[in-house]
Amino acid sequence: MYRLIFLSLFFVNSLFSYTFRSEDLEVFKELNINPAYAEEEVFKTVFNEYSSNYNISYYDSIFRKSALNMKVVRDEIQYENLPNGIFFVPLLESGFNNEIGSKNAPSGLWQIVPETGRTLKLRVDESIDERLDLVKSTGAATSYMIKYYKKLNKWYLAVIAYNCGEGRVVEAVNRAMIDKFLDENPDRANDITINSYKQILENSKRNRIGMNELYEINSVLTKMGMSFSFEYLARNNREKGYVPQSSLEYINKIIAFSILSNRDSFRSIDKKSRFEIAKVKAPKALQLKSIASAISMDFNQLKSLNKHIKKEVLPTDSKSYNIYIPKDKLDIYNERIFNIKPTPIKEEVKADNKNGKKVDSKPTIYIVKKGDTFESIAKKLKVDMKKLKNLDSKKSKTINIGDRIEVQK
Repeated sequence: MYRLIFLSLFFVNSLFSYTFRSEDLEVFKELNINPAYAEEEVFKTVFNEYSSNYNISYYDSIFRKSALNMKVVRDEIQYENLPNGIFFVPLLESGFNNEIGSKNAPSGLWQIVPETGRTLKLRVDESIDERLDLVKSTGAATSYMIKYYKKLNKWYLAVIAYNCGEGRVVEAVNRAMIDKFLDENPDRANDITINSYKQILENSKRNRIGMNELYEINSVLTKMGMSFSFEYLARNNREKGYVPQSSLEYINKIIAFSILSNRDSFRSIDKKSRFEIAKVKAPKALQLKSIASAISMDFNQLKSLNKHIKKEVLPTDSKSYNIYIPKDKLDIYNERIFNIKPTPIKEEVKADNKNGKKVDSKPTIYIVKKGDTFESIAKKLKVDMKKLKNLDSKKSKTINIGDRIEVQK
């Protein structure tokens, strides 16, 4: 009897989960995906998994602890008029957790690697890591996706590109266009032009096709009447390996979370932050502790708003630097900021181990040996690759046996 009741409840719950309403289908349209994809089994499986009571409770607990971070993301999405599903990208990337990773690892809400951070004009160095700047990193991440959208013309492709890389996505789109065209037109299987492009794309990883060439191929294929859809990508990805399977699951999860949010399944997703933040300019070399004391604020609280300031002191290489404070502290901040004394700047002195005298930090010279690469040399000498300079070649990316490499420690 109990088993029969349980099965009946399970059937009713599943039936409710799979009954998508018109507002649910708008989520697909926002991401430029055909709403018919809602009927695909692969999506239904994901939606059923994340609509379980356990998962709703689990993710609601994340939302409960992330009110401020969510507000920053939501404000940016509204300002840029982005699809609402973009809101869930930092949930999948970091669990809305704004923390630093290990050296060279992704960090922050949006899990940006150092190199990409610098490309996005985020400062990443020994004293500052703007990947942890809530507002600035969010603006940088969304601008990245907007750039991809303008190039790829589909929001789901822009999000996948953010997840696995632009080049991988453009190559995948080209391959899928050809495969779909040949599926629909088997009589063109021996077409010389089509096969030549197919061969180029199959060898792309080995031959490292440039981004411009990938886009040129895409333009040619489009003019030949080829197209593809997200449904085609999802159905054939496991066999064809167009993009990482995790990237497609990424899109399925974003859609599932968006629908569940629209259905008010998450109680804490609209939880108000304890305070609103304001961006202010602070004079160089000030300590966060001094600022916190001046505005009668808990130091750890101020530090949590400014995780991008790694050494708890503002940089000295500019007259001022932006920090975040609660909005209700603005008046007292403006009143007292110029009375705070900056931290004395100490000149770094390198000393030898014997008598503590200053020693010169002149670069050393390394002679390239067989099997050496810039990366292996950097690891061997425990320095950043950017501190290596080939004195014998104008082509900084190539080295030969016997070349002299300048090492700046």
